[in-house]
Amino acid sequence: MATNSGSPVMQGLKNFWQRPEGTVGKVVLVLGGIAAAYGFVQILPFLIAAATDTLHLAILIGAILLLIFIVTDKRVLTLGKLIFQSVMRFLTGLFIELDPIGILKNYIGEMKKNLGIMDEQLGNLNGSIRTLQNQIDANQKDAEHSMALANQADKKMAAGGLTSLDQQQYMSAKVTNQRHAASLININKSLTDLRDKLKILYDQLIRWRATAEFQVTDKENRVSEEEMRRKALKKAYSVFQAAKKIFRGDPVANQIYDQTLEYLADDAGQMLGEMEDFNRLANKLMTNMDLETGAINDEAVKQLSEFQQKLLPASVTAVPGGVLDQSSATPANKKDDYSDLIK
Repeated sequence: MATNSGSPVMQGLKNFWQRPEGTVGKVVLVLGGIAAAYGFVQILPFLIAAATDTLHLAILIGAILLLIFIVTDKRVLTLGKLIFQSVMRFLTGLFIELDPIGILKNYIGEMKKNLGIMDEQLGNLNGSIRTLQNQIDANQKDAEHSMALANQADKKMAAGGLTSLDQQQYMSAKVTNQRHAASLININKSLTDLRDKLKILYDQLIRWRATAEFQVTDKENRVSEEEMRRKALKKAYSVFQAAKKIFRGDPVANQIYDQTLEYLADDAGQMLGEMEDFNRLANKLMTNMDLETGAINDEAVKQLSEFQQKLLPASVTAVPGGVLDQSSATPANKKDDYSDLIK
């Protein structure tokens, strides 16, 4: 069996540019190219003027380099391609039905429309048959009436007692009515033959109409079945696509993911390194502070000891072991040497 390349199934095997949305995309690209050329001509004087100014020239060169980077970056190109295809599908969907189920429903709708036209024509045909039958009946009555008039004229002539003029008039009336009746009978034969043929055609069309209605109902049931099947398959396929994206992933998205992980690892390492360096510096500072605090304490103790030595009387002597002998240092009736401090 030959495969219809225009079927919705075969359209799914075509690439983007071979599909209807691809044709719309080509038209949009051509129009976009014309618009870009027109816009370039319009801004050409500005570019020439900007090239004569150093600042404007630097800005222009920067914009050109940015544009070149955007155009040559694979991720930007992939994103732009996907956005362009999505927009073209949306624009095409405004005037072309891309859903295969929608196409089938439209086909069923056309079949039902033709079935309604068939019913209307069958009604008209039945009306024509009835009109013919009424005309046949009317012609039959008119023919019978004409034959009755002809017979009446024949009876008048057979009775006698008529003048020559009356005889001629009755004869003329008889012939005229006979001819009229014969003409109506011939017309009725033709109309009867046409009526019989139309009845046969009507009966045949009634059978065809029943067959057509069965075809429409059968196809409508098939479309309903395919619609339910497609909805179920689309839901299953959406799950499959999600799983496929998870396991396979998009190359650009995977690259971005890996780069993001590398950035997070580098950033975390940098932050940890900074905290470790600060911790080493803080430990060094605390050690120096502890040493300075110890030195200050020792100096304070030394100064306090010297101060105490100055406050003690000269009779106080030091004994080995650092213990002062004060047994004879102060008489009982002598004032405390500390009293001299407040004089």
